[in-house]
Parts: sequence; structure tokens; C-alpha cells
Amino acid sequence: MKINLLTDAKYHNLALMKISAYHKMCGDQIYLNGVGEFDFTYASWLFDFSEKHPADLEGGPGIDATKRLSGFTNPMPDYDLFPVDYSLGYTWSYCPRKCKFCIVPEQNNPKEHHSIWQFHDSKFKKICLLNNNTFSDPQWKETFEEIWDADLMVRDENGYDLRLLDDEKAEALHKTKWSTPLHFAWDLMKDEKEIRRGLGLLKKHHLSSTHNGVYVLIGFNTTEEENLHRCQVIDDSGLTPYPMPFNRTKKEMAFKRFINLHYYRRSPTIKAAWNDYRAYTMVSDHPASQNRSTMLRGSLQ
Repeated sequence: MKINLLTDAKYHNLALMKISAYHKMCGDQIYLNGVGEFDFTYASWLFDFSEKHPADLEGGPGIDATKRLSGFTNPMPDYDLFPVDYSLGYTWSYCPRKCKFCIVPEQNNPKEHHSIWQFHDSKFKKICLLNNNTFSDPQWKETFEEIWDADLMVRDENGYDLRLLDDEKAEALHKTKWSTPLHFAWDLMKDEKEIRRGLGLLKKHHLSSTHNGVYVLIGFNTTEEENLHRCQVIDDSGLTPYPMPFNRTKKEMAFKRFINLHYYRRSPTIKAAWNDYRAYTMVSDHPASQNRSTMLRGSLQ
């Protein structure tokens, strides 16, 4: 059979990698984002704003957070489907947070811990963890110990929960070899006390670096002043803020662009730099798009 796999994923898609592995074991021919006639087509969409093409079976958060391409439980993904130089998978997919802006709670991920060896191929020296909240896993340290024992570098695209950070976890992050910057998150103002405590632990364990960053949700339930305040606290702590627009208005996108260009480093404070930038660019609040993008916490299937 000729099997076509469709996705809007730029780097990898775990669901399709498992489907590909299954069909290759059955002797089928696999095509990624192929064009033409096929016996069966699967689609896994990550983003609700991406262009969709017809498929016989589809899933992913870009369509429905609860709709998964299930039934392909082989633990070892097909690492030939995408040009990756790392293993890919979950050791813990559950997140205890019930954030209204996030789709992860809708997915009903199980509280199940997995060894990296269920998906890690020893031909790789890097591993990509897709975990939604690693430190909420009671067995989080086993994951790090497996990584250390295998002498692996970690590619992690998700934000670690500063509210769960303690000295042991911070030291584990410091001990680990990373192929990507470390990311954390500050979504809500009510968490300021816990976030500041976590930022202090990062500094204590020598993780405060502009190479590492903190995602800052804007446009959900915070004001402009609160957005500026959070970014300033993060910058003062030695890390880089990364705004995550919720509604994608012109003003939110301009603020994201302003921070990402590090324009604020030209002024004594981020607020002063933003006022100058806003006046120069004449930023308004008109919507940039009628559609709000799906808020993703990490790489979801």
C-alpha cells in the first residue's frame, strides 16, 4: 500500500513517526506530505491556522485537542521520516495545571512514567523530551539519571515549571547537557511570589543567562503594565523574556517583536523603551487576525 502522511509540523511529528513505523513493518510505502494518489492518507495537524488537506484519518490539536491518531502504540518511532539527529518522545505527558489558555488539560494525558529507552535510539547522542510538565512527574529524577548515564544532550522545547523548582531540580538542570536553551514560563500575575522564588533558584545554581528564557503569556488576563513588569523582573534576573500573544492583536504582536528584537536593552527600563518604540511605530490595538492561534505547551501530537 501507498501511505501518505500529512502534517504542518516543521521539525517532527511523533504521531506520524509511530504510524510510519507501523506501516513500514507491514511492508507499505510511506510518503511525507506527498502529492498524488494514495491508498490511505493520515494527517496530524499542530496548528489551527495552518492550511489543511483532505485525509482518511486525521487528528492533532490543530483540529481537536482530544482527537488523537491512536492505535499505533509501537514504542520506537520511525526516525527516518524526518531529518532529525535526536530521539523523540515522552517520559511524562501529564500536567497538573488546569490553565484555561492551554489545550493540554483537554487531552486527558495519563499519569504514566516511561523510560527514555522506550523511544530512545542509541544511535543518537541527543534526546528531545516532549513532556508537558517534567517536574510534576514523581519519578522525574529517574528521567535525568537515565539521560546522564547515557551521556546524552537534551533538546527540550517546553518550559519548565518555576513554581515546582527546588534546589535538587535546579541542580539537575545545571548538571544536564543541553543542545537548546532552557525555557521556563510566567503566565499569570498571581504566581509572582513563586516565580520570583524560582528565578532566585536559577541564579543560585548558575542558570541565569540571557541564553535561557522565560515565556510570558500576554493578552490573556494581564494588563500592559503587568506585561512590562514581568518582562522587567525576568530581565533583571538575567534571563530573556519571550512574549506569547494570546489574541495576536497588532499591539500584542508589536510587543512580542519589540522584546524579541531586544530593543529594550537600549534604555534603562523596558517600560521606557516600549514607550519610545510604540510612539515611533504608532502601535494600535486593532486585531491582526480574526483567528486566534492554538496555544501550545510544547510539541503536541
